[in-house]
Amino acid sequence: MWYASAIGFPNAHCLDVPSPVPSTVLYPHPPPPETCACPSTSSSPLPPSILGVPSEPFEGISGDMGDSNRRPGKRRKTWSPAKESRDDRALFQDLIDDLPDECLLLIFSLLPAPRDRCRCAAVSRKWLALQASMRRSEFGANAVLLPEARQEMSRCIKGSEANDWRLAAMAIGIDACEVLTHLSVVETLPSCPLPPLQHAGNHRHISDVGLFVIAQACTNLRSLALHNCIKVSDRGLAAIAQNCSALKNLELTNAFSVTDRGLMLIASGCPNLASLRLTACPSVTDRSLVAFSRHSTLLNSFAVAQCPLITDHGILSIVVLQTKLETLKISSMKLGDKVVQAIACHRKEIKLLSLEKVWGSSVIGYSWIAEASGLRALSLDACAGLTDGCFVRASSSISFAGLTKVSLKSCRSLTDLSLLALTKLPVKLENLHLENFRGAFSYRGLVFALENCSHSLKELNLVNCGFYGHGTEQQEGEPCFLLPQRCPALQTVKLEECEGLGDGFVVWVGQACKSVTDVSFVRMGSITDRGITSFLKQLKGWNEITRVDLSGCTRLGDRSVWAVTRECKGRLRSLALKGCGRVTDRGAAVITRRCGRLVELDLGGCNIGDEAVEKLVEGDPSDLESLSLAGCADITDRTLQALDEYGGLCLNRLNLTGCPRLSRSRVHLMKPYIDEVEY
Repeated sequence: MWYASAIGFPNAHCLDVPSPVPSTVLYPHPPPPETCACPSTSSSPLPPSILGVPSEPFEGISGDMGDSNRRPGKRRKTWSPAKESRDDRALFQDLIDDLPDECLLLIFSLLPAPRDRCRCAAVSRKWLALQASMRRSEFGANAVLLPEARQEMSRCIKGSEANDWRLAAMAIGIDACEVLTHLSVVETLPSCPLPPLQHAGNHRHISDVGLFVIAQACTNLRSLALHNCIKVSDRGLAAIAQNCSALKNLELTNAFSVTDRGLMLIASGCPNLASLRLTACPSVTDRSLVAFSRHSTLLNSFAVAQCPLITDHGILSIVVLQTKLETLKISSMKLGDKVVQAIACHRKEIKLLSLEKVWGSSVIGYSWIAEASGLRALSLDACAGLTDGCFVRASSSISFAGLTKVSLKSCRSLTDLSLLALTKLPVKLENLHLENFRGAFSYRGLVFALENCSHSLKELNLVNCGFYGHGTEQQEGEPCFLLPQRCPALQTVKLEECEGLGDGFVVWVGQACKSVTDVSFVRMGSITDRGITSFLKQLKGWNEITRVDLSGCTRLGDRSVWAVTRECKGRLRSLALKGCGRVTDRGAAVITRRCGRLVELDLGGCNIGDEAVEKLVEGDPSDLESLSLAGCADITDRTLQALDEYGGLCLNRLNLTGCPRLSRSRVHLMKPYIDEVEY
């Protein structure tokens, strides 16, 4: 029911409306026949359509409502909207949208609270656009506006919440004391394309309408990330370019509707752009990159992936013309030797180069990388054409002068020669990451590589690698005498699914790496309780470990847990024992009693019951924020009762998935104490 003063008639009491119809009420539907008669509208200065009544009487009803023509003994028909014909239904539509935009803007300006304005914006596309176009100076005297003091904030919208209505409510409902500067939208990519009519009309996804609202309301936006927003087109980017000139970071993923036109407007309208990332944009060509190379003079980070229409010409324009470019990432693209040569010769400022699944370059092209004297980090992942010759040739000169981080992944053509050539160079290698090398590197090659960079290495990551061959591989349970005696700077050691490395390598970490603080042995089936116990004994007096991850080590049991908690004590902040089936109540019971400063504890898949959890709670871990008991089939409601007695401890997250003996009603009682409960 709409009031006359709410649709632009401030003096509704002065209207000449017949007495049967109230002077302040306009019916959106006809009144029931039993309650009132249909008045004649000839004497009213307003047309019948505005009054909300038909110009002709109802069918079958005379001026006296048809009482004289009603058949005796037959039940009287009552009015029902369901029985209303289609022609009659069209006469009684809500006519609020027929008002001019000026009248609607006047109504919106009188809304007192930001929450009311948000609700109005969710009514229709027209109301959303009108609300977004209003400025602070246009609101009435009764509107609630906070002071101009500003505070930056960030928002991330994911999954089903990523739609135009959510963006509208967020943009319009932002208090005046806050400014949205960072917005990230991660929409769920549909499994099948939407029908044309549904794709154009619904607002269950992010579209140009939502971006228009953000551009109008958040002019100080500095970072925008749109992932899987397939309905966003050049119009939405044009609104951003026109209103958000302070934009510094732009990320587009699966932007199927974005073309060169929208990106060229961004390049010219956002001169402060410093970071650009384009992933799976099939309609973007070299014209966009040329525009960014000319207008975005402050660009220092550029990443492009899966853009088939972008060629060497576009990438060359970025590399050659951008004088402040420091980070360059290219993935799933064709890359020629000229681009690699330009990176090495023209841009000494590039500090991070990442090439992932690129093709088209030869051995000569990859050899040019060594001439990039300013390079600090190099990442090569499944690059076609990359062989040992690229690094062997580079080792003859003063190559990679400033290189500190090397990451090699899935490069099947590389052998020990590449590993030795990189570590022999006169560089201070601090981070070495090897992933997906099964049989490519031998144990002997790993030993010599660690020896070459033992004094500078700070982080070692070996993931899904197999080290065999040459008759010098490590024997289980024996120490690694071939490894360097000291690695004084090594702080992080991560081994994940590595074959050929066992207890001996773990013992070497304890002997040579006295500064280690982060230890991760994930899914290492060759490591036993003996190795973990010996490793920690070697660190006695030097132990500074704060994080231990033993997930998936099926041969570890209570002895390892006792050793870790006894040696690390109060320094330990994170402990993960996920999938360690040999850990029982005896091992888990001492964790919180010895390590009272734990923040994260993962006991998923361990062979523990209610008694272990009760002992954990009795230890009163005041800093514990995350606890995972996923897959612990023996715990019952006693566990929840123990947690309930201590008010849920200080937990922010509790994982109870895969616990069939827990009752759902009892789990729900934990939600007042814990922010996130998974069950």
